Formats: sequence, C-alpha cells, structure tokens
Amino acid sequence: MPAPLPDGPVGGSPTALSEAQLRTVAQAALELPGRAEQVLAEPTHRALGRVVRDAVLFLLPGHPAHDVPTEQLVTATADALDGLAALQLPSGAFCGGDNVDSPPDTAFTINDLAWARTALAAADADASIGADALLERLDPLLEAATPALVHGGLHTPNHRWEIASALCRLWEALGDPAARDRAEQWLAEGVDLQADGMFSERSANYAAHVSVPALLAMGRILERPALLDAADVATRRQADLTDATGMVETLASRRQDQFERFDGGALHPWFRAHAARTQDPLTARAARRTADRADADSLLTLLALGTEDLRVLGALPAPAADPTPEQPEVVELSVSGLVRADHGTSSTVLFGGTDTARLGRVTSGTSSQPVLARFLGRSAGVRELRLSRDFFSLGPLRPGAPIPVEAPDGALRYTLEEEVGGEYFQPLPPAEQRADGGYDLEFNGRFAAAMSFSRRPVETLTLRTTMQATLRADELSLRWDFVGPTTPICLLVALDGLVPGADLRRDGQGRHVLEPADDVPAADGASSARCVLRGAEEQLEIEVEGDLGGRAFYDPGEAYSFLGATDEPGGDVLLLPATTAGPLALTLRITPLR
Repeated sequence: MPAPLPDGPVGGSPTALSEAQLRTVAQAALELPGRAEQVLAEPTHRALGRVVRDAVLFLLPGHPAHDVPTEQLVTATADALDGLAALQLPSGAFCGGDNVDSPPDTAFTINDLAWARTALAAADADASIGADALLERLDPLLEAATPALVHGGLHTPNHRWEIASALCRLWEALGDPAARDRAEQWLAEGVDLQADGMFSERSANYAAHVSVPALLAMGRILERPALLDAADVATRRQADLTDATGMVETLASRRQDQFERFDGGALHPWFRAHAARTQDPLTARAARRTADRADADSLLTLLALGTEDLRVLGALPAPAADPTPEQPEVVELSVSGLVRADHGTSSTVLFGGTDTARLGRVTSGTSSQPVLARFLGRSAGVRELRLSRDFFSLGPLRPGAPIPVEAPDGALRYTLEEEVGGEYFQPLPPAEQRADGGYDLEFNGRFAAAMSFSRRPVETLTLRTTMQATLRADELSLRWDFVGPTTPICLLVALDGLVPGADLRRDGQGRHVLEPADDVPAADGASSARCVLRGAEEQLEIEVEGDLGGRAFYDPGEAYSFLGATDEPGGDVLLLPATTAGPLALTLRITPLR
C-alpha cells in the first residue's frame, strides 16, 4: 500500500492564503450548494466530480473557514455522487462529450473522486460529516470505473499521466493491484519531459491541469522521487515563462493555448506549492505574480494538495528579484525553439519551433504559429510579428530554432534560418508509365494529386531566409537576408495597446499600411519608412529599410486558403510590404511617454 498521508489538519492550513484569497475560498463555499444544483440541472461528470472534491474539502477537519452548514455540504456531495452514478456507463466510464465512453475523460473525474475517498477515509473518526454514508456512494463508483481505466486506451501524451494518476489514486483508495500495475505500464514509457524542461506538448494549460498534478500524485503514492523531480523541473520552467503580470508565454505550445498567452492563475497552486516545499525564489516570484489571478478552483486545488503534503502550505521564501535593463533574464528553450528575454522595462520573444515544415501540414497537436517575435513594453508593444511571402502558397516564414551568436555591447543576438522549396515535376520514367493513366494519389507536402509524385524526377525552386535578431532593453532589431528568386513579401505587425495614426493608409480590409517615404532614400537603392504609434503610457517607434513597397498582403498558405480560412491575427495590424530583392531591416523601440 502507498505511504500514509501526513499528520496534521486534514483540510490544510488557512495561513497559506492571503486575506483576499481566504475571502474567495469562503465565497466559493457559500456558492457550492447552489453550484451543485446548477450542475445537476445540466450534469457533466467533470463538473460533478469537482463538486464532490470541493464539498469534501470543506467538510474535512481543519477545513478553510466558511459559513455553510455541514448538512448542506453533505447533501451537495451525496447528490453529486448520485448524479455521477446516473452518468456511469456499463463499461464503468462516465458518459459525456464527443469522446464517447472515454477512459481519459473519466480519469479526470476519478482523480477527484479518489482524492475525496482517501480524504474521507482519513477523517472517518469525525462522525459529524457522515463519511460512512458518503463512502457507501463513492466506493461503487470507483470500483465500477477501475476496469475502464485498467483496460482503456487514450489519445494524447498527457492522457497517460491523467489515467496513470487516477489508477494510482484508485490503488491508494481501494488497494486493487491491477490499478497500480496498469499505472506502471504507462509510466514505463517514460515521462515526456524534454531536455529544455517542457513536456512534449509544450503547453502551460496541460502542465497546469494534467501533467504536473498527475506526476506529483504518482510520485507521492508510488514513492518515486524521479516523478516529483520531473514535476519540479516542469514547474520551474513555467515559472521562467511567467511575466510580471502573471501571464505565461505559450507560443511554443502544440495545443490550443499556442494562440494566446496563458493566464497563470491555474499554475499558482504548483508555483506556490513548489516554492514552499523547496524554498525556491523563482517559483516564489511566480506564485506572487499569479496570486491575484488564482480563482477559487485554483485555491481549492492548492488546499487539496495540502491534505497530502503539508509542506506546500508552509511559508514562502523571499522571491527572486525582477529583471532590469542592466540584468535581464534570458530563457532559451532549445528543443521548443523559443527564446524569451526580459529586460524589466521590455520583453522579447523569438520563436522558431513549429512542426509545420517537418509534417508538411497544419494539424491539431502540433506547433504551427508563424509568429517570429513578440516585443512588449509595460503596457504596449507588438504581440505578433510575421513575415508573409508570395512563394508557392507555402505560408509565412517558419524558421528553425534561434541560435545564439556573438553580439556587441552586451546585446543578445540570435540567428534563425529557413529554406522552403516549390517543386516542378518532370515526366515519369518509361518504366513507371501506365497506359490507363492511373497513378497513385499522393500528398507532396503542399497539395495532393493522382500523379505518383514520389516516382517522378523533380526540380525544386528554393527560397532561403536568414533572420538575425538583436535584443536590447526597449529595442528589437531584425534583419532578413534572402537567397532565391525575387518575390513579394510583407511584414505583419500585430499591435497591442497602441493606436495607429491617421497618416497611415488603410487597405480594403481595414488594415494599416506603412509605405516608403519618397523623400528619405536609404543606402544601396533601398527605401525606408518610419512611424510612431502611441499608447496610454508608452510609444512604439517603427523603422524599416529595404526594397519597400508593392502589394500589402497576408498569405496564410494553402493549408488555410483552399478552405477559405486564415490564421491572420485580429485587432489592429500594420502591414509593411517589400520584396526579397535585397535585405530587409526592421527596428522596434519602446519609450515611455513623458
């Protein structure tokens, strides 16, 4: 059997929370009976399982302070358990969602229920909470679900840890050796932690809600320090990516959170727990940065963790100092292809880690965002920078990972490279020709046809792009060099907290266009353009030089355009058209408004 739970107050220590957080938790308790009724009116097993977890947490000895009568909490728990029984299928899985009869979806609920079962069993001496009656409802649900998780399959990398964690909790709660054996079978595949500290899905969302809590639970139950270490490494890496506002950089993600930065409130329990347990200043700072973003669910998650490890509710160390222009913080994720440099007054992200070129398509479960950089001040900046080109409809520039190179004057400098090609297919060799004209339908990475592409001689027209990025406090300088045919290109600058001036032309889609200044020639026959955009507290200066002008456009590539779709960002954008006839240089500067 697993190691026993630690001695101490089962419900956790309220001193782990700030006064504001304690009020949030107390309000959640007041709302819980009504919440249970709402969920039962339109039941889902995930929501019902979370009602059970939260209600049991408020029932435990040493629970967070609240004014809800015990009878109401017991009723909410019992009703939620009855609702779950009605949703349980003959397989033991819970019905719900488009993943029909789903073991991994069921595992999320079982993790909550098995935690509640273990916590209630530990508190069984307190007859006032009616633990025995609740266990009579809980145990049949857990016993029925066990075969579904012992024999069931899954879909995604993180599902392995969610199911394995649920199996470990079932073994802890009920002692079924088959549950532990199946968990060990999944764990034998090895934790998918990359060398740069990111899980293979690179997702802050799934780190917060699945992988980190699952590894912590399994490490404790199985007494496997290596699993705890993996969770700690991943937690620290997310702390590295959490900015001063509590938002987490997710551009490298292979999941849905790649499209916008992640609210770090969901990571707060793991930052706070890690900092208290290890006295780590980095995660203490991340806990401080995300504290105001932590909602009731996150705070109750922390307190539930405290029932299993009292250390996570202990005092925090002094947080790490914030970065400054003189002492920036640089995070380099070599496997994920991302660099984040925080100078305190500004921050820059460089990205070259998409999977699109390797797979030849844009698909769920991959990194596909063609965002080359972000450049943000304290309140304004560039949330996305993309370089589109008119080249075989292959989409925007998606280079390889940033490679650090020597830079002058204490600056940071990186090089990112990409080579793409469009194929021209020659006639089939005589031995491959068919009189009936019937050839294999093949996908060549851009389009498909019944042409037996793989058997044809081919000529490839290539375009090689080298991007050099120089990072300083409040400044980002980029230069692109091209080898290949001359073709139109266009920078897309997605603006954040800035108001484009009336002097900028708008195209037919309402996008702003920066055009070259006729009276300001640049060297070597190039042209230049400049504009200043103002926000509430900062302004952004944009300078560009190259073979400017021509058609302003954004081409998402054939993967989107043949469906009539696009991945173009919304909001205010600025287009800077040019060509590959010469180098293209862009400088961005953020300055405060006096």
